[in-house]
Amino acid sequence: MQLTKFIEKQEKTLIQASKELGFNYEDLRRYCAGLVIPRPDRMQKIYDWSGGEVTANDFYERAE
Repeated sequence: MQLTKFIEKQEKTLIQASKELGFNYEDLRRYCAGLVIPRPDRMQKIYDWSGGEVTANDFYERAE
């Protein structure tokens, strides 16, 4: 599942999600927009935070 869709599903804002993840807002916005692919340590944090619903593959599938 794409990160943006997961955040919407949880009825959270990007600001709330960024605080929960410990990321700054702008980094999270870029991940959601597909402008930047998170580093492996951040991908792991997103995976854990989403309960495994957002995986590393979800960031690469968008590029097609």
